[in-house]
Amino acid sequence: MSSESKVYKKRPHRKVKSGCATCKRRKIKCDEEKPQCSNCVRYSADCVYPSPPSSDYIRDQASTSTSNTPPLVQTPESLVEEPPVPQCPPGSHDLPLRDLSLLHQWTISTCYGFGDNFPGDAEPWQVDVPKLGQQFSFLMRGILAVSALHLARLSTDHTVKMRYIQLAAYHQDLALPEYRNAITNVSEKNVHAILAFSALTTVYSFAAPKDAGSLFADGAPEWVFLHRGVGDIPPSWQGWIDNGPMDQQMHRRRVQPVEYTLNPEDYRLVGLHGFLTNLPAEEQIEGVHYDNALHWLRQAFALTYSPESRIGPKYGVLFWVEKVDQGYLELLGLQRPRALILLAHCCVLLKRASGFWYLDGFAEHVLKEMKPCLADEFLPWIEWPLQACGLS
Repeated sequence: MSSESKVYKKRPHRKVKSGCATCKRRKIKCDEEKPQCSNCVRYSADCVYPSPPSSDYIRDQASTSTSNTPPLVQTPESLVEEPPVPQCPPGSHDLPLRDLSLLHQWTISTCYGFGDNFPGDAEPWQVDVPKLGQQFSFLMRGILAVSALHLARLSTDHTVKMRYIQLAAYHQDLALPEYRNAITNVSEKNVHAILAFSALTTVYSFAAPKDAGSLFADGAPEWVFLHRGVGDIPPSWQGWIDNGPMDQQMHRRRVQPVEYTLNPEDYRLVGLHGFLTNLPAEEQIEGVHYDNALHWLRQAFALTYSPESRIGPKYGVLFWVEKVDQGYLELLGLQRPRALILLAHCCVLLKRASGFWYLDGFAEHVLKEMKPCLADEFLPWIEWPLQACGLS
């Protein structure tokens, strides 16, 4: 028989599935000699065999034999080289790594956009608010949503920017139902989380991208009504607030009135008084609301010049929104020219607060969207805000 016609058959061998850890790792046949197999003797390697399962282990496995997940057999090899991934318990809300990166962004940067420009204002937002977020998931998601918008603002890559915007919307959409549920049952335990999330929601509204022409499409800007949020703080809350991290953040609601003359440009606001109160007969009922809004706008400007108030331009804007009466907000929602002109003058404070990343360019955006809502005869009344924002 020629060599070409010879047929070579592979010699069968016994497959061994219970060899030592070293042979299994190297994927070679183990002869299972004890205490050391021949391969380990040859290579002077440690020879370790898996321990036989205990009777308790066998009994536990039998009791879960109906599970769809196969049992994990932990050999010494798997323990060292392939540690099992910890499984989350059912119903847990462990956050993925992408969200941990958002929390990191919050801690090192985004948190400094809260408080005002005074020493120590951002500390509760950096330290205490994330701790509260561990107790109230709606607050943690609010933190992550705003951090995602911050990263979107910083990104120069359009695709990356859109991913962050979508991630922000994802967290905000999940947070809102929980927040609405919490606000119907405010207690000493959750009041600080509720107040913190309310502030986050206002910032989210400032920072979220907006389509051109949409700011006044539904009446007043959304951020105005969002910031009114919880409205006046009930007296029953005050004791709770005094003993928690939001105490200093809420001080502007208790600030005392100051002299208008602290504001060196108060004369510009005084010049609006006659225009706002000398109204046609059919509009006379509106005058009291305009006068009220002008009073609080003059206070907001003056407070930013008072060293005792600890209110900067950003808090000045929020102070004004909190103080104006409901009648003015309704007129703003109807886009009455005088109501819009008062908001335009508030944009001067917004412009001065543009050092906060989410307010950068916001005053200009409001004024550009507002101008088409005003007839030409009213445009001279917003000349100063346009000039102050570089739009004249």
